[in-house]
Amino acid sequence: MKIIVKNTTSKIETDNPQLLEALYKLYTFKIPGAEYSTAYRSHHWDGNKHFITKNGSFHSGLLQRLLSDLKKIECAPEVVYLENDQKKVNDYIVPNYKFYDYQEDLIKKALQAKRGVIKSPTGSGKTLILAGLIQALAPRRMVILFNSKQLLTQTYDFLKKEIGFSDVGLCFGEGYIEGKIMLCTVQSIERIIDTHLLEAEVVFVDECHEFSKGKMALAAIESFPKASYRFGLTATPPSDDMRLYSLEGALGPILEVVDTNTLVEEGHLTKPIIQLINRKYDASGLDDQMTYREVYDAYIVNNDGRNEIIVNIVNTIHTSHPKAKILILTKSLEHGRLLERKIPNSQFLEGADDIATRYKTINKFRESSKVSVLIGTNILQTGVNIKEITHFINARGLMSEIATLQALGRALRKHESKEKVFIYDFMDKEKYLVKHSKKRKKYYEDEGHEVTVI
Repeated sequence: MKIIVKNTTSKIETDNPQLLEALYKLYTFKIPGAEYSTAYRSHHWDGNKHFITKNGSFHSGLLQRLLSDLKKIECAPEVVYLENDQKKVNDYIVPNYKFYDYQEDLIKKALQAKRGVIKSPTGSGKTLILAGLIQALAPRRMVILFNSKQLLTQTYDFLKKEIGFSDVGLCFGEGYIEGKIMLCTVQSIERIIDTHLLEAEVVFVDECHEFSKGKMALAAIESFPKASYRFGLTATPPSDDMRLYSLEGALGPILEVVDTNTLVEEGHLTKPIIQLINRKYDASGLDDQMTYREVYDAYIVNNDGRNEIIVNIVNTIHTSHPKAKILILTKSLEHGRLLERKIPNSQFLEGADDIATRYKTINKFRESSKVSVLIGTNILQTGVNIKEITHFINARGLMSEIATLQALGRALRKHESKEKVFIYDFMDKEKYLVKHSKKRKKYYEDEGHEVTVI
């Protein structure tokens, strides 16, 4: 058996059709809801996602997973790399910055693997890890993909102004600056086809879990035919097989050396005090025939009792922590605006706000000498570095593991003003919401955090 490996796709060559058929079935997953599609009903599609085709083709990022599965049956195929970057790798040291041991270990592991999903907790310095990898792989032509302009501009400022990399460019919407290291939103990727898409030797994908959701985003990171080095960065890789295999296929295996709890114990992240508020059941049976949207609007967004609990938490913090920095996350604009009206002197940020407004609002929040309250939707879930947060209230609920842990990570960053950070969440009781609350409790506990129900 032989596996021919190229940068984007690979091929299994074998004279054992039974083994190939077994791998085809092993790497096949049923797509949820496929039975409702026209193609499935008309028998033009089997409703499955096949990560290995019947003729043995697969995305090259799945190679290590495939080799691991073959090892279980004592099969050791010959692996032939047709496209392999043999250029020199530099020292990864970045001037004026000192890496923690876990950051160095991740950089070394990534350079050895040449591709993979670099998993490191929120607040652990993923952008500095990125800078170390750029330093090591220069002067190769590179592309760093982002899912939002805000994350792109923050990273551009860090690499250009703080680290001092000179040949850094950017591409988003109306903005374009040419550079050998090109930062680009996935929405603007067509603008770098001539300069980078076909020539890039290194590809990075920031917050890469976001790219595992849609065909367009996956197609973007599966491109770049000359890129032998491919890395994603995230604190929260997807846990379901479909999205995980899709992400690994495009980038490579999960690369991890440390978890959140270890970084808390070692003092690299702030210890969270997580309290789940065991509120009463408010529906009185009225939720039985309600849709999820109706339940969510009635018993989270417009639930006077639940919202008053949030207001009371803020008022209590006011009296006990005179310089507290309180972050509140909501799912909907309506909920955010409602809480802004209820909480005096609070500020609400939404996706429609431009970059200048966001920076101005965040800076006002950070620099206040009094208690300050910042309310936001998912624009504050990822990529916003506000180390000063002392209290975080998850007002939105939700069941997503990624959303829960990304939000928690906003508050764990170290800052001289705090020794611990207080986290507030809810044990909701209504239809749908009760399951979601139990899931969030499990996610916190699985991260190694102590959780108290009050």
